[in-house]
Amino acid sequence: MPERTVRDLMLPLSSYASVPEDKTLRDALLALDKAQLGLTNDRHHHRAVLVLDRGGNVVGKLTHWAILRSLEPRLLGKDDVQSLARAGLSPEFIQSMVDNMPVPADTLAGLCRSSASIRVRDAMVPARESIEADTPLSAAIRRFILTHSQSLLVTEEEKVVGILRLTDVFEEVADRIRRCPA
Repeated sequence: MPERTVRDLMLPLSSYASVPEDKTLRDALLALDKAQLGLTNDRHHHRAVLVLDRGGNVVGKLTHWAILRSLEPRLLGKDDVQSLARAGLSPEFIQSMVDNMPVPADTLAGLCRSSASIRVRDAMVPARESIEADTPLSAAIRRFILTHSQSLLVTEEEKVVGILRLTDVFEEVADRIRRCPA
C-alpha cells in the first residue's frame, strides 16, 4: 500500500476559515464560527483563521494564542524576549523590564471592547511554515516535530492550496497504531 501524502489529509483552502488582513478580530471569529458549521463529525474544529492579502494569498494565521496576545500587547512573549536578547540586551536587563511591566488591570469586558480596533494583520502570526502537497506523511511528521507547529500551509507550485493540521496527522498515526497487531 503506497504511503499517504499531505494531500490526502489536508483541508483545502475553501474549507478553512479565512479573513482579509484588514478585518477586525471580531470578523475573524465570525469567519471561524461559519467554518465550524461546515465540518463533518470526523473532523476536528479549526484552531486558526487564515489571513489573506488583497490578492487572496495567505500571509498569516490568526491562532488562539495570537488573538489572546493581541488583547494584551503590553506583555512580552517568549519571542519578544528572545529578540531583545539577540539585540544584545543582557538577561538581567530583560528580566527587569519584564518585572516592571504593568499588570493588566482591565476586565475581560474591557479587553473584549478593545478588540474592536484590532486589525487581523496586527494580531496574526506570519505564514512561514509550508509543505508540498505530494510530500509523504512521514516527512510531514518530521516537519511538525522540527517546527513545533500546529499546522502547515500546503503548497503546490508555490501556491497555497490547503492546510495540514497536526490534529489530523495525529489521528491518522493513532489509527494506524491501533490497527497494528500487538
